[in-house]
Amino acid sequence: MNLKISGMQVFWLIFSMNLGMTLVMTITPSLQADKQDAWISIVLAGCIALLIAVLVTQVARLFPGKSLIEYSELILGTWIGKLVIMIYLVQWYTILPIVLRQFTDLVNIMLLPETPKESIILLMVLLITYATYTGGIEGIARCSEFLGPIIMIMVLLVLLANGNNIHWKHILPVYADSGIKEIMRGSLAPASYLGHSVEYLMFASFLRQPRKEGRYAVWAVLVANFMVLITTIMIIVILGVNVSPNMWYPFFAMTQKISLFGFVDNFDAVPVVIWISSVFIKLAVYLFLVSYGTAQFLKVRNWKLMIWFIAPVMFAFALIPQNVTEATTNYMQRYWVPVALPVNMLGLPMLLLLVGLWRKAKRKETPSLESN
Repeated sequence: MNLKISGMQVFWLIFSMNLGMTLVMTITPSLQADKQDAWISIVLAGCIALLIAVLVTQVARLFPGKSLIEYSELILGTWIGKLVIMIYLVQWYTILPIVLRQFTDLVNIMLLPETPKESIILLMVLLITYATYTGGIEGIARCSEFLGPIIMIMVLLVLLANGNNIHWKHILPVYADSGIKEIMRGSLAPASYLGHSVEYLMFASFLRQPRKEGRYAVWAVLVANFMVLITTIMIIVILGVNVSPNMWYPFFAMTQKISLFGFVDNFDAVPVVIWISSVFIKLAVYLFLVSYGTAQFLKVRNWKLMIWFIAPVMFAFALIPQNVTEATTNYMQRYWVPVALPVNMLGLPMLLLLVGLWRKAKRKETPSLESN
């Protein structure tokens, strides 16, 4: 299997992972914190996500053609490098069942209330297992090239179709009811979801031209953040801030407000397509990363063997949360925002970059000292 992807495929991978999940899972926390100023939190979240993208692309440039599993030990030494690898593996192992359960709960609530959760989870596990085993990262990237533009078009369609429902007074007053502290707090959840460019630390080793194509990861973050910003503004001016902060999924509620020419309505299927496509790409990417990364870490030559161990574990752990709150809110508040965002997405990439640059500079100085 040729595990090579292009810069444009990286763009669609990161864009698809970022946009769908952020629209559905993180706008409500921002609305609850900032109400009509939630869009300012999204701007700040985009700046944090952009910083993460710049950090990880610069780290990957230090060792082109190598993955995080390989260059972490080269930069930080054997023991600290292994610890960093384990921290990222914990992130990937924990997010797989959580995203799977979030997907299942939404499908249960919005589409199939009488369907057993186990059936929905099993179907998605079988789908992503097949995609990962047969196509690897190249096959998943090609899927993202097809599904990514569809996700973008669907979001734009929802926004344009809601043009006649806009009430600009809902966005006022600006900054009067919230301060910088609340705006910063409201930015953390979307920043953590828009920070999925951190997976570029692994993607970069599969790029055909790793030194030239890092900019696609940055552009993916910029475009995804812009669309989340516009969507947040639209939710505020259409639904208002008295109702939308109490909704689990305000993006879905906004879709239900669409009515064109008195007879074109029932756009409910549009956000479902966005959600399922985004979740499929995200789960498949994480299953590949955790399988390939674990195989590299344990020195297993055939990384596909790991899929058959990880997929059943993912299925079993997705059944543990008892309700939507446990699967979504608790994980976000206890691990994803307070740990994964500052440590995995900001702290460790910055550490790898600084130490990596220092080691490279030291390596350049050594020959000149020896010649003297």
